[in-house]
Amino acid sequence: MIEVKDMSFGYGRDTILSNVNFIVKRQEYVGIIGANGAGKSTLMRLILGQLAPSRGEVNVHTKAIGYVPQVGFREVSNFPANVEEIVLTGLYKEIGTFHLPKKEHKQKVKDVLGVVGMEEFRTRMLSEMSGGQQQRVLIARALIGAPELLVLDEPLTGIDKEAGEVLYRLLDKLNKEYGMTIVMVTHNREQVARYTNRFYHVTNGGVHLDKSAVLCEEVMKDKMIISKPKRYNGHSGMGKKYSPEPPEKEEPYDASYKGKREKKDKEGSEC
Repeated sequence: MIEVKDMSFGYGRDTILSNVNFIVKRQEYVGIIGANGAGKSTLMRLILGQLAPSRGEVNVHTKAIGYVPQVGFREVSNFPANVEEIVLTGLYKEIGTFHLPKKEHKQKVKDVLGVVGMEEFRTRMLSEMSGGQQQRVLIARALIGAPELLVLDEPLTGIDKEAGEVLYRLLDKLNKEYGMTIVMVTHNREQVARYTNRFYHVTNGGVHLDKSAVLCEEVMKDKMIISKPKRYNGHSGMGKKYSPEPPEKEEPYDASYKGKREKKDKEGSEC
């Protein structure tokens, strides 16, 4: 789904990312972690096509991309719009700027609100909703175009742990039941680790496979070498039939990762 090859990016003489190589396969759920200012949001903007690399390539093999921004509506709690109106803005290219939505457009809103568990809030104003509920509205807005790839930039900023767990279960559902590829910038590594295929760590201008959670050879083998992305038959619950292409032949995830661990000094050592 995403191929980044020998990519570098900077502002003027300031290099933000240098010689980055990684891939995200179809139907995977990948986390992006790193310290503030490391370049995580810049990497997301490069994936979304909002920025162009100084050198190298960023190839995204789909135009069906949904995006959930970092801030959302928490800074505009009095925004004068209800849930349906906000979700419909995700169809502005289809509806047009000054045209009224048709029956099929409102049906799409109903479908995606059902997916995120917000169908009963269709006429509710944003100012009357919690941060977690507002974020689910933003996810519904991103889903209404039936994306193959969903990109989220720290979606849990300012949301409590319980509401965050609801969002993580929702994203897990989108990945497992709908076969959606998910890339998410997050600081909540421990909370989301059980749902993801793996993490990439943005640090010192590079993007590296994060192996700190690997506890034994079997986990390494399963999650980082021959993990097989899920395959599903598609769905019709987001406005149109969604049938992701089958993943290509498996290859190592990271060009810098050799795919083998050094042999133990002693036979039979355990993790």
